[in-house]
Amino acid sequence: MKYFLSGLIAIGLAIAAAPAIAADARNVSVVNETGYAIKFLGFNAPEDGIDEWENELDKVLQNQASTYVEFDEDDEGCVWNIRVDWQNYDESVLWKNVNLCKFNVLRLRYDHGTKTTSFLAE
Repeated sequence: MKYFLSGLIAIGLAIAAAPAIAADARNVSVVNETGYAIKFLGFNAPEDGIDEWENELDKVLQNQASTYVEFDEDDEGCVWNIRVDWQNYDESVLWKNVNLCKFNVLRLRYDHGTKTTSFLAE
């Protein structure tokens, strides 16, 4: 009986973990820690050029808010460009050749002292 219960627990844990294993390695949570609202968040493959973008946001991403970006089977490769447009500014930030397969969380940050935007990958 002891082994039967242990087996059931192991099977239950394996089933619970299955959806996480099936998730695309490029899927990423993006956290806005810049202090500013973001109106556009786009990802594109380096070979697509910098003119082809699709907004991943349904609404403005406020400071301290997050969104989850999912990739589908048609998307290929781990390396992507990332573009952010601010809600109240006409400037964009572009990060090139970011390997999304190496992390699950992307924290966008702004340094007021140097006036630079960066990200922390976790």
